[in-house]
Amino acid sequence: VVEVEIIKQKLFPTKGNCVLLSFLGELGPADEYSARVDIEVDSPGPSCVIRSIPLRARSGTARVHAPKDLQTVSLSAPLGKSSQQTLPLKNAGNIDVQLKLKCSDNEDSFSVTPNELTLRVGEEHAIVVSFKAQGNRKCRDSLLTILVLLSGPQYEVSLKGEVTPEDSGKHALPSAAVCGPALTNNVPPILSNKQFVAWGGVTLGRAVQQKLVLRNNSTDATQQLRLLIRGQDQDCFQLQSLFSPEERLTRHGELSIRPREDVTVHLLFAPTRVACMLAKLEIKQSGVRPSQPGVKFTIPLSGYGGTSNIILEDQRKRADGYVATLTDIAVGCVSKVCLCVRNTGSRAAFIKAVAFSDVQTRSLMEPSVISLAPSQFVLKERTQEVRVFVFVLIFLCVYLNLLSI
Repeated sequence: VVEVEIIKQKLFPTKGNCVLLSFLGELGPADEYSARVDIEVDSPGPSCVIRSIPLRARSGTARVHAPKDLQTVSLSAPLGKSSQQTLPLKNAGNIDVQLKLKCSDNEDSFSVTPNELTLRVGEEHAIVVSFKAQGNRKCRDSLLTILVLLSGPQYEVSLKGEVTPEDSGKHALPSAAVCGPALTNNVPPILSNKQFVAWGGVTLGRAVQQKLVLRNNSTDATQQLRLLIRGQDQDCFQLQSLFSPEERLTRHGELSIRPREDVTVHLLFAPTRVACMLAKLEIKQSGVRPSQPGVKFTIPLSGYGGTSNIILEDQRKRADGYVATLTDIAVGCVSKVCLCVRNTGSRAAFIKAVAFSDVQTRSLMEPSVISLAPSQFVLKERTQEVRVFVFVLIFLCVYLNLLSI
């Protein structure tokens, strides 16, 4: 049994009950979190803590700055040769960031070094973008994506390469520009009420909807946004359009949000198999062509297919539960009932048995009056059975709850 004791707990920084995806302006210090994991032996009697593991975390804003004159990097080189351009990046946020850099070039004409980079708060580091002139095409275009791990935001820098004659004299000039907010100058001030969307278990063949609220925090500009679901299990997640009478389902869509307006995005999870499923909702300005640089926000989506379904066999069923009958009841004597629990679902269930003297007020029964064995266990799907024994020492009206997780 692993117990976690929270020493200090804070909510993620919010503004108007909306999690800030990205914003400009002065940043305060990062929020500090701390907790502790106590490890104990799972035994019937009293146990002591074997070991405690302290946990610490920081929550803040990731912000990357680059030179204003390098939103588009242009390189040129003679056929068979290469040219390079340095691109300084600065961490202007209030937490350390880990960056993953990649050029979207199928012909390997562009490359970036390094492909991973860690920047501490206030630190600046230069990356090198290279262009190798090859093939028959004179001009080539690509995108340099800079992703803040684990889930964004993602910045994009346009890359342009040109194959020049040997004597043209064209070459890339090293940049001496000072880092400024080029990558965040045109960031849409979009707020979200969730940093991720998670579903619990959903029965196969069914769909469960969740809502995500986006807010345009601008005071004067309407934001045109493009939404797209991507990922390894994108077939199980869909956007539900409420702007058409048939409420069609799709994996992409566009939104127009007026200044200070809130718009609800309806997300549907319909699992097709018993497994954990992952995807992400990408949000980008719809007015920006795919070949143009821009800022992309991602919101992770997760859920799992299949649920457990617990029934008590050979017991009388009512609308609000089951009724178990105790026989040979006498005051001051021990009475016993045996309950046969079956999981007819498609996933294993963790079951905890709790005895209440009053279900409405959730008043627990005294341990001296009733004992349960076992009081908690894992029940596998479909085939396995586990028996729960209840010993009643004094005849009372008892409500036994089986909580399935």
